Amino acid sequence: MGLITPGADLVEVRSRLAAVHEAVVGRGEDAPDDIREELLTSWRASAAAGIDPDVLDPPLVSRATVSERLAHHPLAGAIDRMRQLFSDAVTDPHLIMLLVDPDGLVIHRNASADLLPIADGIRLLEGTRWDESSVGTNAITMVMRTGRPQLVFGPEHYCRALHDVYCAAAPIRDRSTGDIVGVVAITGPSTALQHATTALVTAFAALGEREMEMAHERNLAELRGRTVAQLTGLSGPAVVVDDNGWVAAGTGFTAPTRIDPPEAGAKQFISGMGVCEAQRVTGGWLLQPSGPGHPVVATLDLRGEPSIMVTGDEGDWRSVLTRRHAQILLLLSEAGESGITGAELSRRLFGDAEHLVTVRAEMSRLRRVIGTLVVSRPYRLARGVELRMVGNVESARGDLHAVETDPALTG
Repeated sequence: MGLITPGADLVEVRSRLAAVHEAVVGRGEDAPDDIREELLTSWRASAAAGIDPDVLDPPLVSRATVSERLAHHPLAGAIDRMRQLFSDAVTDPHLIMLLVDPDGLVIHRNASADLLPIADGIRLLEGTRWDESSVGTNAITMVMRTGRPQLVFGPEHYCRALHDVYCAAAPIRDRSTGDIVGVVAITGPSTALQHATTALVTAFAALGEREMEMAHERNLAELRGRTVAQLTGLSGPAVVVDDNGWVAAGTGFTAPTRIDPPEAGAKQFISGMGVCEAQRVTGGWLLQPSGPGHPVVATLDLRGEPSIMVTGDEGDWRSVLTRRHAQILLLLSEAGESGITGAELSRRLFGDAEHLVTVRAEMSRLRRVIGTLVVSRPYRLARGVELRMVGNVESARGDLHAVETDPALTG
């Protein structure tokens, strides 16, 4: 929160921040020590993006584009509930609520009629893009940068046109994946800032997450109901998943919670079933084994550029790996069936347990390369996968041990 603390004189704080903004943004001077570093980082990024602090002109897309984005957004079904709660719970008539997608595009605006001219004046419009490279530092861009709720007050905004307002924002995450699917923001006059504002916007984000979670559960239940008869009539193992790979029902084996999203005509390995073919059903996919289900052998080659060779029912395939992905596979192999947690994987890769977001991103990228040869919760090799290694395994293991004492060795 920086200089905004309980009991602080907002007029005095605004004056101080205006002077700091003029010195740092206007004249390129160093910032005082009490200005939060994450704000300064965003100011520097805004300057590097060529944002003029005297010009607030976010790009605007068509109404049709906004409607299309909103129709396909996970929050589409939650907006009515969020709008109603905002109207019922917020008594301050000067507040504007925004919903923003992960690209920074405003897909919904909620404001009273008398506030619309003010919102329009600072370009808080449905269809405007409020990412850092378009408008510079604001609470929305700070959330996208940090993944945490943020409050940006008056002259903390990069653009001077926003120096009379504050903005509090919080990420809305898909609870099933942890991914940020949107941002909810509340904006009002800087003179009317309440310290509960960040808590309020965080509550709105939690409401959006819960609404998405309930919609997800309803969709899986409906998919399960539509396919139960079809599954019952099958003699072998099978699984029904939605378009994102979440399992609605399975038979003949212990089904995972989620698999990689199926693709028409593509085959994929599923732990417990082997290589499977996907058949389209209403609202999802039915997957069944395409062969005898022999174990899959994966060979991690550490000679030179890391690579992996996979041998299974459908023949052989090879993929080049990054050094980081090779290290992850080595750790998963050492962990065995018990697996390894995200926190421990972070510690082994980066020297501490504070890189969970990076770990999740790396695991997502690795699964795009090798499919469901690895599973999560905890991270481990899928059942039926045998990992063999050739090359200088001790060297790769030594690199990992070095990381624990020297985090600089993480490139």
